[in-house]
Amino acid sequence: MDIELGSEDMYLLMSCANSLSRKEFRNRGLIFAQVGLDSNPCSKNCGFCSLGARHGLMGPGHELSEAEVMEKVEAFVSAGIHDLFLMTTADYDFDKFLRIGEKVRKMLPDGMRMVANTGDFGPGEARRLADVGFTGAYHIRRLREGVDTEIPPEDREATLAAINEANLELYYCVEPIGPEHTADELIAEMFRAKKYNVSVMAAMRRIPVPGTPLAENGQISEFELAKVTAVARLVVGKNMRAMGVHEPSLISLIAGANQIYAETGVNPRDTKEDTSLGRGFSVEDASTMLWEAGWEVVIE
Repeated sequence: MDIELGSEDMYLLMSCANSLSRKEFRNRGLIFAQVGLDSNPCSKNCGFCSLGARHGLMGPGHELSEAEVMEKVEAFVSAGIHDLFLMTTADYDFDKFLRIGEKVRKMLPDGMRMVANTGDFGPGEARRLADVGFTGAYHIRRLREGVDTEIPPEDREATLAAINEANLELYYCVEPIGPEHTADELIAEMFRAKKYNVSVMAAMRRIPVPGTPLAENGQISEFELAKVTAVARLVVGKNMRAMGVHEPSLISLIAGANQIYAETGVNPRDTKEDTSLGRGFSVEDASTMLWEAGWEVVIE
């Protein structure tokens, strides 16, 4: 993590991580797609998130209807994706989330993974997610959890344990990385991912959304993000299905990452109700970037 950007060691680091991923992932690039279900003001008030109630950036909030969710899911599946994510704010009704998930599951091809990205939950809720067809969950202890967010870190870790107990696949990420975060903080999250048997790892830089408390801290460069991506790839090692980078970054895709996201609906890094009209990539955008980095995108 102390390697200087632009140094020979930096390129050796990137090459090492890139070579490992090309071999282990058989040069396959993966496109994940995420549908954001609501923009309701969130009580957790994360300092980097456009949806925090205290920030007042998204007005009274909005929820996609079930019909709208199904339409967006159908469009993603038709375009060609590997894993589908359903994302909500932390206060979204859990039973409603399950009902939507159960209906979405029936629309997906056999073998396509469906991933929950929602608030904290316990072992019982984790089993219910599995029962309706979720195959995994995206969940993390964020950098400076409990300081930059109003979520006790122990709640995040309890949910990680519940995911493991329910045999759901864990998707983890070192995020949201800003210039103020130390190497020790980033490394701690890489090893936390290993502790909870991560299947898909990632690194994500913070986007300074205007009007959020942390926006004034700025952001790291894509080059810096590529270094974190490479280190995270090497730390986690060979027990992974994919290595992601977020937001999509061409540099990181030659530094160990082989997976990026297409997005629609709400996005906590955007102030548009449909991020496909803002920051969010389309499936075509994602496919093109993976091709530019030399990855082969195959939808089986």
